Amino acid sequence: MKIALFIPCLVNQMVPEVGIATLELLEKLGHQVILPQGQTCCGQPMTNSGCYNEAKKTTMKLLNAFKGVECDAIVCPAASCLVAAKENFHEFDTSPEAQAVIDKLYELTEFLHDVSPIPAFTKPFPHKISLQMSCHGIRMLDLATPSEQMGPRMNKFEAVLAAIPEIEIVYPDRRDECCGFGGTFALDEGAVSAKMGKDKAQAHAETGAAYAVGFDPSCLLHIDGMVRRQKLPIETRHIAQIINAAL
Repeated sequence: MKIALFIPCLVNQMVPEVGIATLELLEKLGHQVILPQGQTCCGQPMTNSGCYNEAKKTTMKLLNAFKGVECDAIVCPAASCLVAAKENFHEFDTSPEAQAVIDKLYELTEFLHDVSPIPAFTKPFPHKISLQMSCHGIRMLDLATPSEQMGPRMNKFEAVLAAIPEIEIVYPDRRDECCGFGGTFALDEGAVSAKMGKDKAQAHAETGAAYAVGFDPSCLLHIDGMVRRQKLPIETRHIAQIINAAL
């Protein structure tokens, strides 16, 4: 497949290694990968703060970067940024061209589970990992069934990683409780956000896992800060980094 990468500004500026791992794993799986020029912020910080006019300019620049690009899918390694982009594209542009872009948007985990499953892993990953079930991914992209929902359970995040040889998957207590980042919530309610992040980092460390693994870089950055401040015996990794290491 021909894949257009959507690399959010957070990934580009703070964790470029996640973007690189995403590119490498998709190429290892035989996909043709391109990076459309002109990408910028999805507008989430501004819409979260009620600054819709300012968000529109940024959002439209991002949307225009993908309009007319020939590809089978647009893949993003950041769940919250993908959700924001979808919502903002819908809000600010109702054209068929915009809808064509929206219809091709996939979060990386979603793409690897629903669209192009990995046929086989070539390397073992002999480590215990604790899964970070971030809010946007499970409650807005249906990557897993949230704990408050009754009925049948599913977990695309675990399903993709469970196929890696020798990997051990565990969960922290209160497995899908918010880590406290919450976009601009971390700025508006800094003390509460920090306490939630501290609790989540400790919960991951208490599992005895080597890595806390997630699909949302913003949450992982928040947790990583708390891990380092508390000198906890665990590291954070994005799902792209784990998969890339096993291919």
